[in-house]
Amino acid sequence: MQLRLIKPAELEQAALLAHSIFRQVGDTSMKELFPLIFSPGYTHSYAAVAEDGNIAAFMGLVPSTIRTGEAFLNVFSIGAVCTGPAYRSQGLAGQLLQLCQTHAANAGASLIFVSGDRSLYTRAGCVPFGGTQFAELNASSAHALAAAAGEEWTLRPMQPGDFFAVNRLLNEREAGQVYSPGELALLLGAEAYAGVLGLSQRTLVAVRNGSIEGFAAMAVPAADVPAPSPATAVEWAGQPQAVAALLAKAALCGGVGTLQVPVPWQERSLLALLRDAGASLSAGANSGTVCIADREALLRQTEVCRKRSLDLSSVDDKELISLLFDPASPLRTSDSLGESEAIPLPYMSGLHFI
Repeated sequence: MQLRLIKPAELEQAALLAHSIFRQVGDTSMKELFPLIFSPGYTHSYAAVAEDGNIAAFMGLVPSTIRTGEAFLNVFSIGAVCTGPAYRSQGLAGQLLQLCQTHAANAGASLIFVSGDRSLYTRAGCVPFGGTQFAELNASSAHALAAAAGEEWTLRPMQPGDFFAVNRLLNEREAGQVYSPGELALLLGAEAYAGVLGLSQRTLVAVRNGSIEGFAAMAVPAADVPAPSPATAVEWAGQPQAVAALLAKAALCGGVGTLQVPVPWQERSLLALLRDAGASLSAGANSGTVCIADREALLRQTEVCRKRSLDLSSVDDKELISLLFDPASPLRTSDSLGESEAIPLPYMSGLHFI
């Protein structure tokens, strides 16, 4: 058994293995849902390859950059983790995870985000992180939100000519994945998170005086098809009132019922609009788990976000993640560390879901 970087020619087999485990007959393929993992090119993913050349286990590893305030975090995301039935109980996934962690550290990444939270990851140092308010819009609160947002915008489906404007809005957020227009087009077309939920993706823009001021992508039930999951807002950007108008419109579409909106803690204006409209709110962590790839890289990449110099030598990795990214971290108000605000992160189950 070889455990190594997967070769581009082996990605097709890895996608088929992942599809056999995660998808049902008739579902969109894993290769289509996750082009950043399975498309040919310079790959970062790892596999366990049996002597006969079969992919026994696979772990997708995808690099990206997150902008938060003035800082840029170089990170990796892990997903599509799978082991063939004949090769289970051999510890292959744990060994692949160690290789991915070493790869990320050697590449200069600061963090590794994981879409799961099972013991495979928590034993390797992955922990919950950040803060999110989970809003739920029903018909009543959606009508109130629409009224509060006003009627200044024309709300319409996103069109190909909108990509530069929408990408600008996404890259202007306080915290978010850094997209190029080409990558944005790829991810919008893949509909990864909507596909995982068994829903269809709908993308809308809010236009005022010929300018796009809001964007939202939602995972919603397909027409005349029973919904396996609640409708969910996947990603959005722009003026809070424009985004609110788009969310309200999506929630009021036939067949949606209720719309789940996971709002990162830092989006206070949008949260205020949702709260005032009567949307139910519950607090929780961000999506999935995270571990530190390289502690020095993390401190270096977040230095511009930290308003004062702190002695972090006695803080372990779990505490450091809490201190940096958890808005409710008890460490932030301790006498030794002093008060400071958490570093905002995007909600990780968005268009860039891995």
